[in-house]
Amino acid sequence: MQKNQQKPRGDDVKRLLVTLCVLLCVFAMAACGGAETSYPDIPVTFEPDCPIMAELMSDTPLRSVADAFHDALSALENGDRVLVFLLDGWGWEKFQYHRDMQPFLSSLNPEPALTVYPPITPVALATVVTGVQPDVHGIHSRADRRMNYGVTDIFAEAARLGRTVAYIQGHSGIIQTSLLPILSPDADGLYGSDNEIFENARRHLDADFLFVHFHGIDDMGHTYGPYAEEVGVRMALIDECIQYLVENWGYGTVIITADHGMRRIYGNPYRLGDHGNICHEDMIVPYIITQRGSSNE
Repeated sequence: MQKNQQKPRGDDVKRLLVTLCVLLCVFAMAACGGAETSYPDIPVTFEPDCPIMAELMSDTPLRSVADAFHDALSALENGDRVLVFLLDGWGWEKFQYHRDMQPFLSSLNPEPALTVYPPITPVALATVVTGVQPDVHGIHSRADRRMNYGVTDIFAEAARLGRTVAYIQGHSGIIQTSLLPILSPDADGLYGSDNEIFENARRHLDADFLFVHFHGIDDMGHTYGPYAEEVGVRMALIDECIQYLVENWGYGTVIITADHGMRRIYGNPYRLGDHGNICHEDMIVPYIITQRGSSNE
């Protein structure tokens, strides 16, 4: 029996909130001093300048990044084509700060969504492609690559439905999925791998299910900090890439979200942004679902 049968969206949010509350209680003493501990074997850091559970609980999004799997599967089962964008490091606060640099994405009216803990790429990517929480899919850290037996990803579901599928990644696959990704290593030294990702996605716009993972927003945020001008410039580039791909996609459901957000850090002049904590900047990301055209056009 498959572990990731579709559940109501609210259950995912409530389940994550319960987990976060347990974490907060266990590490309350650590939070007071900005100390670090683990649960279990996962570093958990609370920083005095990073608001934690009070801010999350006061305005909890109704959306979860797990919705990407359920929304995509529902559309595929209804005979629709589906285009999914995962924008690495595209946090809600970062999006709001650089909103004017993203006119196309802003026009799609993103909603805030809750990501998973810890808010890092492998863990959140596994939830996005399976629709289940880390305790089910088994990815808990950057060292984990293989999901638990019996967990089915969206690529397998699309193939089961007889749909053509393409999965576009950066220079590596990050976690093991049922479908090998089409890798996009940086070949020209420009824009990281984002232009190669764009070109690979452009070549596969005829797929019934296309999943595209852009990385540049996260890369620039780590280097310059999430609110730096350089991040806004990269967001503008990715905004243009997404607009082109969506407008040339034809008909279908388009889903756009992120794996995690990012906060400003201090002490290392070569790394001014980071993520992985229980705080609003790390845990809240945008979520977009929109319908483009129809099969009759």
